[in-house]
Amino acid sequence: MNEKLTELTISALEELNKIESRKIKKTDLEKVTTKISNWLLGASVFLTLICAAFVLLYTPRPASNMAKSFVLITADLSTFLAVTALILPMGTSIFLLFRWKKISFNSLKEDIIYEQKLADYLIDFEAATLSDAEFWIERKIKRISNRINRFFGEKTAAVGLIALSYSFSKEFGGFEWISKTVAKGFSIDNIGNTLLLWSGALLVGISLGTILLEQVISRYRFQLEILELVHRRQKRRETSCE
Repeated sequence: MNEKLTELTISALEELNKIESRKIKKTDLEKVTTKISNWLLGASVFLTLICAAFVLLYTPRPASNMAKSFVLITADLSTFLAVTALILPMGTSIFLLFRWKKISFNSLKEDIIYEQKLADYLIDFEAATLSDAEFWIERKIKRISNRINRFFGEKTAAVGLIALSYSFSKEFGGFEWISKTVAKGFSIDNIGNTLLLWSGALLVGISLGTILLEQVISRYRFQLEILELVHRRQKRRETSCE
C-alpha cells in the first residue's frame, strides 16, 4: 500500500515539476525600456571591465594624472549608466500606475486561465496522493529555508551582496587594493589582506547561492498553489456529484 502511494506521489511530483509559472507579458513601453536598460547595463559592465583591466595592467607608479583621470571618468560613467539602467524601469512602472486597474485585471484573468489549465494535468490524481505530494514539497521548502537562515536570515542575501561590494570599494581602495592583493599572492607579509579578500569572495558566493535557493523555493511555492487549486476543484466536483 505504502509503495503504491509512494509511486503515485512521485508521479504527481513529476507532473508538478513540468509546470512553470506564467511569464508576465510586458507592455510595448516596458519592452522598449527593458531593451534600453539592458544596453545601458551592458555598457556599464563593459566600462567596469576596461577600468579593472587598466588598473591591473597599468605598471608605472605613481600613476600619472592622466591615468587617474581616465580611471575616475570611466568609473563615474559606468556608475551613471548603471544608475540610469535602474531608474528607467522604475520610471516606466510609475507611468503605468495610471493604468493599474486595466493591467491588474488583465493579469488576473490570464492567471486564472493559465493556472486552471495546469490544474487539469493533476485533477485525476486521488486526494491522498496530492496531499502526500503537498507534504513533501512543504518539507523541502522548510529544509531549504533552514539552510538559508543559517547564513543570513530571510531576504537579506541581496542586501548583503550590495553591502559587501560597497564596503570593499570604499574602505579598501576598490580595484587597486584587489589588484595589489592578487599580485602579491599568499605570502606571510600579505596574509591579512589575502584572507580578507578570499573571505569576502566566499561571502559573496554564499550570497549568490542563497539568492538561487530563494528562486527554488519560489518554484515550490507555486506548485503548492496549483495543488491548492486542484483540491478546490476536486471538492467542488465531489459536491456536485452528491
